[in-house]
Amino acid sequence: MTYVERLWVPVWWWLIALLLVATAAVAVLAYVPPLAGVIVVGLIALAVALVLFAYGHTAIVVSDGELRVGRNAIGAEWIGGVEMLNRKASADALSIGADTTDLLLTRPYIGELVRVRLADAADPHAHWLISSRRAGELADAIRSTTGVRRES
Repeated sequence: MTYVERLWVPVWWWLIALLLVATAAVAVLAYVPPLAGVIVVGLIALAVALVLFAYGHTAIVVSDGELRVGRNAIGAEWIGGVEMLNRKASADALSIGADTTDLLLTRPYIGELVRVRLADAADPHAHWLISSRRAGELADAIRSTTGVRRES
């Protein structure tokens, strides 16, 4: 089973970024010559768009016996368990029940997490916490790739 998900930034973040650029345009164009102002505002808009695109372009891929989350990858043989966390459990895992050894790939605009327990005692991370819009499907894909059962 192959699973692919991109953690795209929601539309309302783009709208807020547009308001940020518009505010910068008013501030810049009020004090500098028009041509220089347009260039500065264009560069600001480009920088904001690149940041949002890069932040939301992170991929989660499960295929060929491997879990790849952003730049991190782990083979199926090192996965000891998988658990889908609902919104409340996700909030607890990131606050009250936080484990400082967890590797986090979370996004504030996605409410559910998947906790992947690692089976490698030498790894400095006990778990990976991964944001997912389709947490159930991601957990199932990891289970089918690794053969581990659901953690309780």
